[in-house]
Order: sequence, then structure tokens, then C-alpha cells
Amino acid sequence: MSDAYSADAGSTAIMPARSRELLAELAAAHATRVAAESREVTTIYSLCLAHGTVDEDAFGEAAEQLIFHGAQGTPPVAEYLSLEVAALLGMSPGSGACLIGEVLNCVYRHPVMWAAVQSGAVRWYRATEVIGYVNSAGLPLEAAQWVDERIAPLLQTLPRGRAIRKLRGLIAIAAPELARERERQARESRHVTICSSTMESGACRDLHGRLDLSDAVALDATLTQLAGVLSALGDPDSLEGRRATALGILAEPARALQLLTEGTDPGSTRTTTVILHVTDRSLADAALMGRVDSHGPLSRETWVELVGHDRVSIRPIVDLNSITPVDAYEIPDRIRDAVMMRSPVDMFPYGTTAARRCDLDHTIPYEHSPGRPRGQTRIDNLAPLSRKVHRAKTARGWRVTQDENGWLEWTSPAGYRYAVGPYGTLPLAKAS
Repeated sequence: MSDAYSADAGSTAIMPARSRELLAELAAAHATRVAAESREVTTIYSLCLAHGTVDEDAFGEAAEQLIFHGAQGTPPVAEYLSLEVAALLGMSPGSGACLIGEVLNCVYRHPVMWAAVQSGAVRWYRATEVIGYVNSAGLPLEAAQWVDERIAPLLQTLPRGRAIRKLRGLIAIAAPELARERERQARESRHVTICSSTMESGACRDLHGRLDLSDAVALDATLTQLAGVLSALGDPDSLEGRRATALGILAEPARALQLLTEGTDPGSTRTTTVILHVTDRSLADAALMGRVDSHGPLSRETWVELVGHDRVSIRPIVDLNSITPVDAYEIPDRIRDAVMMRSPVDMFPYGTTAARRCDLDHTIPYEHSPGRPRGQTRIDNLAPLSRKVHRAKTARGWRVTQDENGWLEWTSPAGYRYAVGPYGTLPLAKAS
């Protein structure tokens, strides 16, 4: 027998050499990961207990408050805890708050599942999926615990798909009046959404929607009919590709009508406005790439197609070096736009909130005294911060300094340090 294979005595199974050893190593690594996962969420719960109070003598807009991250039956915690946890775990402030909410929901609304998570019998990602379904259904505490008693044991034996189907049924049984209300709300929340661009979407956009059943059936038939007409006219795309083209054609009702009734295509007459960002370097590059505002990087061929011809006029929107500081506390539009171009998202560690939804904060607080310094409102003393982050900084819990080119250095109340700039977040050595 080859040295590359081995068989146990009394067994007919032949396996590659070291296979059993490697599988045992994999099992041990998996068990370690599950145990670490359980310790992490258990520690977060302990932090919630430790941060169950705030300084009641503090006052003002920035004073820390007790807030509820979880659903009915969960206790409140100090609101700035989520910032410390999020930064330490390398996630956005919103994700940190959601994680705390999930832990509290699991402890107080799903105690059977929480015990299974702590023992490693149920993975945390399976638990959060159950929590998400139960919370989105709006179940009160008693109903959530009723579902918990019945679904937690099944999570240990059923694969995900079967467990989710069972969970949906349990949720409906636990609160039938809420199930009827969800059906009503589904009709009221009908929508069609053009999703944000992703690396996979390229020069396209994904679409998500919710329609009445009868409308969905009719739309499906019309798309198939238009796809057939396009095929007859020589469109070489697949059926699904032609259906996507047909949906775009419906944006031009006259063109769609002629295709459906006469079988001829008059062509598109619409116009598209795009804001294209290119650099002097990219203009000289044979592999020219440009970034279309709110979409992402596109090749020369694609953005030329978007603007409709191969001659375009390009001009800079803002020259950051030409923006002069002002003495007023109010921020002029030219400075606001420049800061948001330099820093398009919340400048807190791992922040994701779009800058235009944030406050613009003076990194060095603005001094209003009669002898105040000149030029306090300037690009290198401003940064977009989400409202909670802004309040935490104002409360002096988090300290921040701003360096050149928009880099901010944050120090948390616990002494953890982070650098945040154009390339994201870099954890730094903890302050002594």
C-alpha cells in the first residue's frame, strides 16, 4: 500500500495519510472557535451589567443616558458602551449597538437558546437569526419565550432551512393577531428600490421590490413578452438578460408600447446625467477608470456609454487646496462640500454613516470668546461625526486630534487608540 494512504486495523476504510490527524486538528480548531465565540458574547453581557447605570449628576445634551438596545424585557445600558465595544471589535458604531441588543435579547427573551449558546450547542450566528425573525415579527416577551422553548432544541438537530421554516410557523402560532397585522403591513410597505452599487454589480444596479401578487404576475408576463420581441429583433442576450432590458424599457412607456403592439423598436430618447470623477493621472492611463458619483469605479467604455458620446468635458468640482478658512462658527457650503469629499463617511473608528447624514464637528472645539483665534472653521479642523459619536466626544469620554490630510486619532475612555482616515481605521497601541 502506498505511503500516502493508510487503513486502520480491522477496517476497510482507506484514507490519505495524516487525514485522521488533520481532521482531529480541524475539530479542535472548530471547538476552540465556538468556545471563544461563546466567551465573547458572555463578556459583552457582563459589560452590559457593569454599565447598567450612568452619572445621574451629569447634565447637558452630551450627558450619557441609559438606552434600550434590546426588545421588550431587556434592561437599558449606558449608551456610550456600544462605541467602546464596536471600536474594540472592529465594527461600525451601529453594528456594535446591534450586537449589544442581540446579546440582551438572547439573555432575557431566549434563555433556553442563551444556555445552548454558552454551552456551545448552538452557534451564535444561528441564535442571532432566530432573534432577528422574532423581533421583526414584533413578538412580546411572553410570546418570544414561548417560541424559544420550542425552537432552541431544534437548532441543535435541524439544518438551517428546516429550522427557519419551523420558526416561521411557531412565530405565527405564538401571536396570530400579529401575523394578520404583518400581512396588512406587507401591503402598505410595497416598494421598488434601486440598490446601492456593489463590486459585483459593475455597470449595473440591483433592484429589489415588493408587489401585490396580481401585479407581480402581470409584470412577469409583460417582461417575458417584451423579451420575446427583443429576441425577434435580434437581441442576442439570454432570456434573463432580455427581461432585465425589458424592465428598463418600461421606463419609456411609448417605446414599450410600440414594441408590444407593433413589434418595432423606435430606440431610446432618454438622457442621463452623471457626475464623473477622474484624476489627471487616470486621464493619462491607458486603462482609464472613472468614478461615477454614488455608483463606483467604471471603465472608460462604460462611462462613455453613460454620457452617450466619446467627447466629454471634465472640470474639478472642488480644489481642496483653494478653500480658505473662515472665522464664523457656521460652516459655508464650499467648506462643507470639501470636507465631505475628503471624508465621505463618519470619521469614528469603523464608521459607515454617510457624511451628509452626520454632524460636522470642530475637532478643536470652537472658541466663542471675543479674543478667539481666527480661521477656526477650516477643512483640517472639521470632521463628519454621527450624532451619538458627536455627543460622546462633547462629553469628553472620547478624545480626538486631527492631523494633516484628514487623519483623526481617537482615544477611548478605556485607553484604546485608533487612527481613522482616507484608508479606514488602524488600531494603535493602547495608551498607557
